[in-house]
Amino acid sequence: MKWNNAAPLPSAAKRNSKRSDSGLKPLYGAVAASAIFIFTLALTISAAKTIENYETDKQRNQIYDFLSSAEERMVSEVAKIHSAIYLAASSIQQHHQQPDLKQRFQSLAYLVLQNNPSVLSLDIAPEGRIWAVYPQISNNAIGHDTSDTLSSREARRLRKAVMGGPYTLYAGGTGLVLSQPIFVSDNAENPPLTPADGERFWGYINAVMRFGDSKMLSGLDILANDTINYSLYCGNVIAKHVYNNSGDPVEKGLKRSFTVDGLSCELRAESKLQQQTPISALFIFLCGLVTATLMSFWAWQQSTAKRQLELLVAQKTKALQDSELQFRELSERSLTGIFIIVHGRFTYTNPTMCNTLGYSADELFAIKDLSELIHHQDYLRIQEWLDDPSTVESPNNERDSQHLHQRVRCFNKAGVTKHLEFYCVTTEYRGETAIFGSMLDVTSQVAAERKITYQAYYDQLTGMPNRASFQQRIKQSIAAASGHQQLALMFIDLDKFKTINDSLGHDYGDQLLKLAASRLKTSLRSDDFIARIGGDEFSILIEDYQDKHQIEQIAQRAINAFKEHFTLKGKNFYIGLSIGICLYPNDGEDAETLLKNADISMYLAKNSGGSSYKFFDESESHLFYSKLDLENELRNALDQGGLHLEYQPQNSLVSGDIIGTEALVRWYHPVKGRIPPVEFIPVAEESSLILELDRYVLERGCKQLAQWQQKGINVKLAINISSAQLEKGDLLGLVSTCLDTYQIQPDRLELEITENSLIKSPTEVAAILSGLQEMGVSIAIDDFGTGYSSFALLKDLPINKIKLDKKFIDAIETDAKDRKIINTIGELARSLQLQLIAEGVESNSQVMRLLECGCYQGQGFLFARPMSASDYEEMLAHSHIID
Repeated sequence: MKWNNAAPLPSAAKRNSKRSDSGLKPLYGAVAASAIFIFTLALTISAAKTIENYETDKQRNQIYDFLSSAEERMVSEVAKIHSAIYLAASSIQQHHQQPDLKQRFQSLAYLVLQNNPSVLSLDIAPEGRIWAVYPQISNNAIGHDTSDTLSSREARRLRKAVMGGPYTLYAGGTGLVLSQPIFVSDNAENPPLTPADGERFWGYINAVMRFGDSKMLSGLDILANDTINYSLYCGNVIAKHVYNNSGDPVEKGLKRSFTVDGLSCELRAESKLQQQTPISALFIFLCGLVTATLMSFWAWQQSTAKRQLELLVAQKTKALQDSELQFRELSERSLTGIFIIVHGRFTYTNPTMCNTLGYSADELFAIKDLSELIHHQDYLRIQEWLDDPSTVESPNNERDSQHLHQRVRCFNKAGVTKHLEFYCVTTEYRGETAIFGSMLDVTSQVAAERKITYQAYYDQLTGMPNRASFQQRIKQSIAAASGHQQLALMFIDLDKFKTINDSLGHDYGDQLLKLAASRLKTSLRSDDFIARIGGDEFSILIEDYQDKHQIEQIAQRAINAFKEHFTLKGKNFYIGLSIGICLYPNDGEDAETLLKNADISMYLAKNSGGSSYKFFDESESHLFYSKLDLENELRNALDQGGLHLEYQPQNSLVSGDIIGTEALVRWYHPVKGRIPPVEFIPVAEESSLILELDRYVLERGCKQLAQWQQKGINVKLAINISSAQLEKGDLLGLVSTCLDTYQIQPDRLELEITENSLIKSPTEVAAILSGLQEMGVSIAIDDFGTGYSSFALLKDLPINKIKLDKKFIDAIETDAKDRKIINTIGELARSLQLQLIAEGVESNSQVMRLLECGCYQGQGFLFARPMSASDYEEMLAHSHIID
């Protein structure tokens, strides 16, 4: 068989060549087979590995997409919260000195929490110590010092909001705190524009986000879609695990680190799905032998992968659409205007934005140039940022190309100017650079701020500039003068105004002030700056004058203008002007010194009789300071018991018997000697010492009365009470305490009040007097006939006695009119069943006239001068006392 198939034998060379070729063919075949096997096996393994890597990459991409979306959501949410507390901080900065700061904060906090569900609570912390929390979840936070936390220190150092945490919260749980520092300015001339502009640190406004309640993290759970397990790590220095959506914290998953307002954050995520190897090891080897099957399987696997990829794209597209729908729903329900600008035109506006501006969304989209909406001056300020955000510097001179915070005047569709607060950021939106912004209508706030500014610099009664405005004007004039120009300052006080105001009440006083201010203004030149400094005091700044004589003419013209009477409700009143004048720079080089020296000169002019002017003279200023010294010495005398009482009898004009006693305060200074009451009592009335003086005299008078009572001396004691005690003091409580302390009989005590005390608040005074009479204390009206009270007022007041003023007694012998007045008052007293007593009786002829007029009681030097308690007690021992 072999022999039949054998070919003819070749030559030796050919035989050797064929033998060599036949030996190589198996080798080539083996190599080729090996190469094919290796190639096929490598191709199969490569294909299997490619598919395995695809699944891995698919899960990795899914996780990356989640991390990216989660970061964007967290950053966006924090930016929104940042914007809200930034606006709240601005409002707190502008009203930090207002008494309703806490109510204003709660209103702001309510709006912030309404628009930011991720925020658990807000608090404000002046100087870092928590003062108010909204809502009041826990009282433990009040008074807590937050200034030592790293985030608080960084926020204060950087003058911007910084996120800190994780912290253990007083309301329970763990969370993050976004701290916005607030800086204020003590310089009213240059109020800060933003919370970071002030020179002095005021405190923080903090937004608290608790992980268990955070709407922000619940949004991340939705993104995870039950396929991803993720953990959040946060910290200012070392990131700590603070949250994971399910299972154990992720340790080795994919990571994404980012910073949110100074807080280092890291998201770690891993897939919950178990990765399956799509091709087993055995199938890989079999596919190595069958290339076609391997290639078919690979093609089939690619087709499957393509279908899965298309499904994934569809899911991502739907998720993006759902996210945009959620954003649109939230935006359209927001009370804050929200908009998106691309290439200088609106591409989205929410209903609040449209309602504020009065345009429909389509009308806003059709606007090609934003300058049609924005005031020209404001548009120039923001145009550079709109054109190229990277070219604009932030208020602290740092480049801040992503953020813009401006208050802008815009025109609504009706042409009405609206003041809007804009906070904008630049970002990528659908592949293009876009401006995302929020807008708050602050038109009412601006109007309120202007009103507050007006109230801060203008007097509400007269409409004139006030003291703060006047001081500001002086400083500006001094700065402009630079020592080369003279200025004159007049300090004016209205003579006799206090008497009219105290007698007739504040309504008359206010009307008189307005008339006086108007007359004073008309008497000046148009360029002179006049302001009401306070009470009945005015100041005038004269910037352009030729010499001192011209200043004298201006002052005299003002004084002459007040020689004509003022008419109020059918009554004529006369008031004058006391004017103090000082010159810059001779009499002072700053506003405070000029006002002080002019005030001193005015005081000296008033002491010289009023209705005059006086230039500042350093040598005469000691008179002013002597008044201050007298006030301080009187204060020390009250504290150290340096005053004492003297007693003067009240007598029957018929028999001369003693019917009562009046306590009179006296002051014997250790150095100056006797100081008359006419000198120190006005000083006490002009300060708060008058209340202390009343208490001093009443306590010592009651103590002496108690001693006489214990000795069996039954005498009635009259004590003077000031009008200030009726208006500001607790007279009922003071009298009750004295009666209880010294155990004296109430009917032995009589309180004398001046006629003018009845005018200010007759209803309140009547209630006090009724309370005194219920205790058993008698009431006398002192200095009757010198004030402006109505006789009809006496019938409604619970009083027992009327004291005729000494000026009527002095003229009773020579002036028939005064005798008629005394007759009238006597008839009035008898008709009202009131006692009538005359003070200042010095002669027997006066006694006779008083008896003719129906006055049967008197007090004066004719009977006895005021004397010490011991001398008076000795006199009582030799006198007859009518009880």
